[in-house]
Amino acid sequence: MGLLNYQKTVGIITVISALLALACMITGLIGVNYNFDAFSHPLLILTTAGVNVHAARWSMIFDMFGYYLLLLPVIYLLHDWLKNQSAWSRLITFNGLAYVLTGAIGAAILAVVWPYIITAYPDATTAKQEILKANFQLVNDMVYGGMWNLLEMFFAATWWLSAGVILYRNKFLFIGLLTITTGVFCLADGAAGIFQLAWLHELALNIYLFLAIIWAMAIGVFLLKKPLKEV
Repeated sequence: MGLLNYQKTVGIITVISALLALACMITGLIGVNYNFDAFSHPLLILTTAGVNVHAARWSMIFDMFGYYLLLLPVIYLLHDWLKNQSAWSRLITFNGLAYVLTGAIGAAILAVVWPYIITAYPDATTAKQEILKANFQLVNDMVYGGMWNLLEMFFAATWWLSAGVILYRNKFLFIGLLTITTGVFCLADGAAGIFQLAWLHELALNIYLFLAIIWAMAIGVFLLKKPLKEV
C-alpha cells in the first residue's frame, strides 16, 4: 500500500470511529430510556423503567471501538509525522496509546458487567439487590471515576494538547485549535476528578464527549484531503 493510500485508509478508519462514537451516544440514550441523569449517575440505571439491556451493552461496544480502538491508526500516523517535529514524539504517542487502552479496557468491563447486573436486578430478592447495587456502584466508580475520568483524561489531555500545539505551529490552524480545545476539556475533566468538582466534571465530560466525535470526523476528512508530505 502506497503512503498516500495508507493515509487515506487511516482517514476512513478515523471517520468510522467518529460514527461509532456517535452510535455509542445514541444507543446509550436508548439503553437508559433517555434518562440523561443516568450518564452522570450510572446507579440510576438499575431503577430506571424501560432500560434496554442490549442497547446499553452495544453502547459500550461502540464506545470501545469508536472513542478508543479505531483511533490507533491515526495515533501512529501522527507519530510518524511528529518524529520530525518534536523530540517528545514518543512520549506524546505513549499518552495517546495509554488513553486508548485505558478507555477501551473500561468500556469492555462495563460491556460485560452492565448486562449481567441490569438483567439480574429486577428479579433478585431485596438482600441480593443490595449486593448487586453495591457491586454495580463499585465497578462503575472504578471505571468512571478511576480509569476514565481521572487516569485516562490526563493521558488524553497530554496527547491532544501536545499534538494540537504542534499542528497549530505548522499552520494547520483549524485542526490545531480543535485538537487543543479537545485537550483542554480533557484536562478540565481530569482536574475535576482530582479536586472532586462535580459541576466541572459534568460540564467538561459532556463537552469532551461531543468534541471527541467532531475531532475524529474533522481529522479523518483532513487526512483524506491532504497528502502526507503536506501534513
